[in-house]
This record gives sequence, structure tokens and C-alpha cells, in this order.
Amino acid sequence: MASSPTITPYQAIKRMRQLSDAGVPFSFGFYSYNSSKNSSNGYKEVPKALFRLGLRNDQSDKAQLLVAYSDHSKGGVDRFFYLPLLMMFNGYTVKP
Repeated sequence: MASSPTITPYQAIKRMRQLSDAGVPFSFGFYSYNSSKNSSNGYKEVPKALFRLGLRNDQSDKAQLLVAYSDHSKGGVDRFFYLPLLMMFNGYTVKP
């Protein structure tokens, strides 16, 4: 059984940004995390997403770690994920 190719989180983010700029949706997977409740709803997969504008540093102390996206598989719902919890991008396994 062949393993999937790997990519670093920053390589994945760079490619996601390029695809979003071109209007091309991508897929990714991550572990959810709610810092105010210190809880997770497990692993989430988003089959069709585009980046959107995120939070500025003056809006949140987590602005550098929260990545904003629109889930186009659910009608463009706006969401965030924590960059360190990114696990998969377009079939690539994300490894530090």
C-alpha cells in the first residue's frame, strides 16, 4: 500500500493561497479545536474550499494561527481552522 506524498504546512498554505487567488477550490482536512471550550469535534474534511480574508493581529491574539476559509461544499459558509492542526491538502499528507 503506497502512502500519500507529504507537504509542509507552509507549503500547503502557499499553494492554497495560489489556488484561491485563481478561484480554484481545493480540499483539505484538519482537526477541529475550540480554544474557549478546550474541546474538539474531531477530524473534519472540506472537499471544496477557498481562502478568504482572515483576522488582523489587532482583532485576535490568534490571528497568525487561525486560517479563514469559505466552505463551498456547504454554500460558502465562512469558517476558520488552526494552522497547526492541518493534516491534509489535496491528497497530500501535511507533515511539519
